[in-house]
Amino acid sequence: MLRGCTVLIAAAAMLLPASAAAGETDWTTMRTMNITHQGGEDEAPSGTMYAFDRSMRLGSDMLEVDIHTSADGQVVVLHDGKVDRTTNGTGSVYEMTLEELRKLDAAHNFVPGVGTTKDAPAGDYAFRGARTGERPAPKGFKPDDFAIPTLREVMESYPEVPINIEIKGASDADQQSFLDNAESLAKLLSEIGRTEGIIVASFSDAAIARFQELAPQIDLAPSIAETAAFKFGGVAPGPGKVAFQVPITLEGFQVTDPAFVDSAHQKGLAVHVWLSNDPENEAVYNQLLDWNVDGVMPAAPAAFERVLCERDVPRPPRPPGLPGSHCNHDRVSIACDVAATGIDPTGSGRRARVTLERSDDFAGGCAGRLRVQVADSARKARFDFGHVRPSEGGPGEIEVTVKLPKRAAAGKRRAKISTRAYQAYGHRTSFAVGS
Repeated sequence: MLRGCTVLIAAAAMLLPASAAAGETDWTTMRTMNITHQGGEDEAPSGTMYAFDRSMRLGSDMLEVDIHTSADGQVVVLHDGKVDRTTNGTGSVYEMTLEELRKLDAAHNFVPGVGTTKDAPAGDYAFRGARTGERPAPKGFKPDDFAIPTLREVMESYPEVPINIEIKGASDADQQSFLDNAESLAKLLSEIGRTEGIIVASFSDAAIARFQELAPQIDLAPSIAETAAFKFGGVAPGPGKVAFQVPITLEGFQVTDPAFVDSAHQKGLAVHVWLSNDPENEAVYNQLLDWNVDGVMPAAPAAFERVLCERDVPRPPRPPGLPGSHCNHDRVSIACDVAATGIDPTGSGRRARVTLERSDDFAGGCAGRLRVQVADSARKARFDFGHVRPSEGGPGEIEVTVKLPKRAAAGKRRAKISTRAYQAYGHRTSFAVGS
């Protein structure tokens, strides 16, 4: 990864020495990957097990996580060195025990379609309280899925899913914390016993060098110095470096372009692009695919998956037994809350027209399942509000027709109706079927 043009240019003159070769994974054959950034922080609460599960189900190929170390030495998954931005707590990760960190609500400041913010109306925080029990978790999930996870938990949950691990620090200036985290990560991966399907990256060249000393069998992203030397001088990174992880632009400077991607491929290295510095939209996705990059780290993995599937882009195989599939994005909603607001029976009670109403204004997919039950007979149907928020012209209300079984007609005057938004929320209610 890259940061700061001044640092980038200066680093070209001070390459770190390379050491032993790393793993056997050929990352250039794993094209094109949807590498879900923090689990897709614009579509789900950053770095939570809920976000990782959702991203895998919609079709993502690889997880991207950031790591820190708690006061009692546990490697945890969180983007920041402090908990203030994303949770209901305050303070440094490094001064809190794992038990204290786990109590926090990691979805507290998340708004679907926006990401992490403290400025939205209270009703927009769709998952706030699911961790603490103030509201139920979506069906199929539990409060722990909205906590700060440990890296061990993530890796044991996805033993065959490729994972990109970024070594963070308490602050940019605290290089010792980067080194300590590199050592903690190497120790943990040794305990878990996994070396393949992992790429380790960091903004700290010293952390990369230290990690490589301790775990030379694990793949790495080139350091800032190596990336700069390659960009400006065509100098290939040392052994063990497998995939450049770069933005498109950096302070107005073009880092990723077709020439950079072609040069990397000629040297046998993949190119994975993160979008934190650049706009993220369909046009950008298509541009990167035209440049033949090997992977993109989107904050909106469902949106990127849609583009990959519309273009029928070749993808790497998914691990066996993994929930979901490629191009499953339309069956994994952004969080939405949908209520049945009325039922209109026609045809002697054999058909029911149910009106569904959104109670949010989130952008992104809002789809799921409607279930109508009369006595002991039930029928299901799908609903889909599409991907445009109501305030921008998308529907705030739709009708869904359900054909009921014959035996549900005469004499049965009430119907139980439930909606389930895919991996989000819905409502249950009951209405009279007829007069």
